[in-house]
Amino acid sequence: MTQAEMTPEQRELIEEFGLLNEQMGGTRMAGRVGGWLLLADPPVQSLTEIADGLGVSKAAVSGAARLLLQSRIIERVAEPGHRGDFYRALPADPDGVLPLDHVRTLHRLMERGLQTVADRDQSQSNYALMHDLLEFAAFIEAELPELLARWRERRETDPPTDSAGAGGSPPLHTGGTT
Repeated sequence: MTQAEMTPEQRELIEEFGLLNEQMGGTRMAGRVGGWLLLADPPVQSLTEIADGLGVSKAAVSGAARLLLQSRIIERVAEPGHRGDFYRALPADPDGVLPLDHVRTLHRLMERGLQTVADRDQSQSNYALMHDLLEFAAFIEAELPELLARWRERRETDPPTDSAGAGGSPPLHTGGTT
């Protein structure tokens, strides 16, 4: 897929992936590269194809790809008979999307924060927010393991459909770089 082959909706969607990733603490470019790989046809794209498709430098794509590789959002793959780096999107790891350890960290931080201001008026808006975040973190911490287990069970009993139909793209690897 080239930039010229993208529809305006696809271009807008790729930009929105960039904005979402930026809002989540990542870089806009990493979000754009991830969005490109989700929409790409074929699903395996070279560094050059991604850069040309997004209209950016290969250095910008290379930096974003490194971040996405470390986050296990994409993987580097070999293309027989071709040199250079090729990438494709990895299936979502729910633990990576909703990391329980981050929720636990938030819970501990809110507990510690509230301890440091325990002698103050707890009705102040910032302290009330800390109480709400503590309750929210405790709720998510209690519910997330069961939710993730239900999701995995659903994926095992009701695998995703191959929207490409027969002869579509091969199954994606589930771990690391190759």
